[in-house]
Amino acid sequence: MKFYRLGVILIAAVWLSCSDSPTPPDDTDAKTSEDSTSDVSTEDSTEPSEDVTDPQEDVTDPQEDVTETGDETTDPEEVEEPDPGIPCVDDFCAAGPDSAPDPSKPGPFPVGIKTAIYTDYEHPNVDDETPRILKTEIWYPTTEEFRNADRYAYDPKADGTDDLREKYADIDLGIFPCDGVYDAPVLRNHGKFPLLIFSHGAFGIRYQSVYHTIHMASHGYIVAAPDHQYNTLYEIMVRGWSGTELPASAMARPRDIEFLINVFTERNADPDDELYNLIDLDNIAVTGHSFGGLTAYLALFDKRVKAIVPMAPEGTMIDLLSSAFSGPKVYEIDTPTLMMGGRLDRTLRYKESMADIFEQQGPPKWFLTVNRGGHYTFTDMCRMNLEELQERWGDAKDALKDGCDPENNWDYREAQKAINLYTAAFLNTFIRHSPGSAQWLTPEAGAEFGDEIEFVAVPE
Repeated sequence: MKFYRLGVILIAAVWLSCSDSPTPPDDTDAKTSEDSTSDVSTEDSTEPSEDVTDPQEDVTDPQEDVTETGDETTDPEEVEEPDPGIPCVDDFCAAGPDSAPDPSKPGPFPVGIKTAIYTDYEHPNVDDETPRILKTEIWYPTTEEFRNADRYAYDPKADGTDDLREKYADIDLGIFPCDGVYDAPVLRNHGKFPLLIFSHGAFGIRYQSVYHTIHMASHGYIVAAPDHQYNTLYEIMVRGWSGTELPASAMARPRDIEFLINVFTERNADPDDELYNLIDLDNIAVTGHSFGGLTAYLALFDKRVKAIVPMAPEGTMIDLLSSAFSGPKVYEIDTPTLMMGGRLDRTLRYKESMADIFEQQGPPKWFLTVNRGGHYTFTDMCRMNLEELQERWGDAKDALKDGCDPENNWDYREAQKAINLYTAAFLNTFIRHSPGSAQWLTPEAGAEFGDEIEFVAVPE
């Protein structure tokens, strides 16, 4: 990515702020499944990624009944209510009022993975008025028997489109291994789990940051990440970069977040759903990278969002776009925020897009700077076969110099340890309400990383 792309985005944002934009709903109550304009369509997707087909082929007929991802549903009369209190495995407990696990380490739970496809009829795609399709990855605590089960790896080529497979038929794209088990059951009888939604970057992918989503699921969160339709890795790898999709995506993404909150609210209320009464809907957070970091800010129009973690966000666009959703301006934000940025970011401008925005925002707020971090440091994109891909995909060449450079950037795997430490400490403090976890929201907590990071805390 190049700096000139920002001009395309900003011009589009100005146009959007002056155009007819969606009117925010009178309230943020979840839409029920009986509302035909916001039906939830879910496709079973229980096989590993090598068998995943094109999302457009997976979409169920809008008139068909909703199906669920994963195991067969349980008879409502047989569903056991989860125990109240803090989820624990033996004497290792998730964060809570009286517990504060080390956020740098994986949490107490092995992690399960499922894929679902949801269809939003109420907010169709602007260009063609088709229902918006959100292929969504879900990570969650699973049962102890899966702690040592075979781990899953995301395969972009298998998960992608036919056009992608044809263009890169002779190239190994690389894989995204993760510490999770595909289609493992959801853990019950261990309390409720807060909802965390992750928004990928412009032309990113729902599993672009599994180091982060898996870590949070292990600490007792249900984490959901959608592919923001028409703004994914598969479009850019086939067609190359284009700014034409960005205006529509800028307007659609916050509604995607709102829609998914509604989806999981419905699932939580459905006795036939495996997530029945397992989601703590009073504690919802949004995290995201780049365009997804901007999305996290814009999602604050939905008052159900109680904390955000924007990573390398394009913060200069917040005020331009927030008015379209009746959301807060930067100086009005008082939602707990953990911003992150790489000082060597070559895609966005660290000072203008991140540091200056942090200064404008009110507390409570925290800022993690990765001094030798680039734009892609906050993702797993460095795991792709970038050296070979750069001849056919320009952004692979960019990534090699913007977070994936072994000479000039801090090893992204080491940087992600710091990212996970502070993210878990922050969300455990504000979303799992663990006052003891605040001890890690300090510069001293990252002392092991030396001069590689800087941490600023402005709690009040």
